[in-house]
Amino acid sequence: MEKIKAFLKKERQLISYLFFGLITTVVSLLAWYLTLKFGVKIWSDENGEPTAFLDILGSTTQWVSGVLVSFITSKLWVFTEADKGWRVALRQFTAFVSSRLLTYFLEVGINLGSIEGLEALNCPSFEVHVFSMAFTIDARLWAKAISSVVIVFSNYFISKFFVFRIKKKEPNKDVK
Repeated sequence: MEKIKAFLKKERQLISYLFFGLITTVVSLLAWYLTLKFGVKIWSDENGEPTAFLDILGSTTQWVSGVLVSFITSKLWVFTEADKGWRVALRQFTAFVSSRLLTYFLEVGINLGSIEGLEALNCPSFEVHVFSMAFTIDARLWAKAISSVVIVFSNYFISKFFVFRIKKKEPNKDVK
């Protein structure tokens, strides 16, 4: 039991990041799913499937909701040792949004490439029913899962080492 407590204490930041990352992922995937679900009524191809524009719009909705939830949870509960203050928070938010914008483009590229690759491999699709709702598990959802895993790890390292880093305090130098 002591080993588990020691591990949890040592890895608190990573465990918190993964926990709040799961919450962020659920919120952002829900935003993505709802965008596709309702957007397909406006932007669909001749087969009734979402267009590339709708895929990008869905990823953008996912990104915006994910950035907001992730910044708030990271600032308040994950990277608690990071520097504090309004100016620091503004700098962190700017760096956070900038880094997430970079990984957004990475995600869109991975997502669109994975959709094409999985569809070329004839990835099977099937429906899953959860709480009386039907979810289609297809190449589009598998591609989103692949890109999400890559992005979660990328964002953790960017947040830890660049956005919420702890500045080293300079030792006081006595001037004589």
